[in-house]
This record gives sequence, C-alpha cells and structure tokens, in this order.
Amino acid sequence: MPASRMRAEKKMRKHLLEHLKTRKVFGARIAAGDAPKTITQLQELGMGPQVYVFKNLFSGQILYSQVPAWHQDLIDQQFVRPNWENRKPSRRNDLWRIMCVANFDNYEYAEAAYNGLIQLKKLRDTDLRQESKEARHKDKEMNDWYSGQYRPHHSQEAVADLSHVVDAFELENTTLLWENVWRKGSDEHWRVDLVEHDTLPPFNPRDQTVMLDELRKVAVEEFRLLRQQEQEQQQEQDQEQDQTPLATA
Repeated sequence: MPASRMRAEKKMRKHLLEHLKTRKVFGARIAAGDAPKTITQLQELGMGPQVYVFKNLFSGQILYSQVPAWHQDLIDQQFVRPNWENRKPSRRNDLWRIMCVANFDNYEYAEAAYNGLIQLKKLRDTDLRQESKEARHKDKEMNDWYSGQYRPHHSQEAVADLSHVVDAFELENTTLLWENVWRKGSDEHWRVDLVEHDTLPPFNPRDQTVMLDELRKVAVEEFRLLRQQEQEQQQEQDQEQDQTPLATA
C-alpha cells in the first residue's frame, strides 16, 4: 500500500475519532441540568419529541433522558436513594447502551412521558419500594435476583413503566424503537391502538452517538412536516369557510 494512502487513512481515522469525541462531549453538555427541560428548551436545542432509555451494561440500571446523551446531573436526579442493591452508577460512556428510543406524536406527549417515567422510577425507590421488591424474582436468600452485579429487574420495570405511561396518558401515535424487540415483552401488555414497535437500526456501539443523532434529526423533520401539513389543512378549511356564501334570510 502506498505510504501516501496509509497517511491519508490514518488522518481520516483520527478525524473520525475526534468527531465522535466531540459528539459525546456536546451530548453530555446538553443533557446537563438540575430540572427536566421544557418544550421551548428542547426546540431551541434542536431536539425532537423523544425519550431515550439507556441501560447500564454492568448493573442493568436504567437512565432516562430527553436528549440523545446523559450527564451526571441525570444520574444524581434519578438515583435518589442508592443502597447496596441499587448503587449510584458511573457515567462512563462504555457502560451505557441505548435500550429504547420512544418517538411521540408531539412535545407535550414527550414531556408527559418523561416526567411520568421519572416519577415512577423515584416511587420504586421510595414510597413504593416495598411493593416493588415483593414483585421481583428472589434468590435463595430472598434478595432481588442478580448475576454478578447485573439485576434484570431494572429493565423489566422500565418496560412496565413505559407501557403504563403510554396507556395512562393515552399517548397515541407512539413508536418505540428497541435494541431488540423481545425487550418489550408480551404484546398483551401494550395497547395496539396507541403504540407501534420497531427495532433500532444496526450500529457499532462505538457509533451509538451518531446513530442517536440521526434518529433525532429524523424525529425533528417528521414533526416539522406533520405540523406543516396540519397548518396547510387548516388554511384550506379556513378558505373554504370564507368562500361559502352566507345564507340569506
């Protein structure tokens, strides 16, 4: 292989790695904040009406985000009462993988879903802690079942909470993109009139930020086109009403 070609490939590889690093740093910054982002803030940041569900590969713990990234602020907000069974996780990039991307019909739905998921997650660690523990699969010592440090009930409860939020708020036209469709569980737990299921596009874990950013762009564009279509239909209706002759007495 010519030396000039090797130098060009090394330069391109270095450029791509720096680009990925920049995406991760920027993503972490936009995910920062002491409170959930408002609809106005999401639109100013160029975010779509989405909720991102991240899974910790080491512990199985779940982290919700309104943007395609996470930050220490989100971890501090969502793990309000850590203990030996539910320790506060690390924010290391290599530990968090996307489990589901929820696309909603509008920003109001996305805001309601995110706030509902956060509230349910906190209740499982506080007021409903005992009820949640009783429902989980137990080991011989009557502790929550786990393998190493991995506890599968975290993701199972997240799926149940997501189903409950979509059902309780009747969030129609919801689309859930799963890392693997078996994650959603049985179809009987989902209302087919409200939600559709699909799988995330295949991606290299190293390129997760790129894939999520592409899904963000698609969601923003689809929302723009939908609102544009609704406005055009409303204008046509207004014109038809204006052209309708008034009834004479």
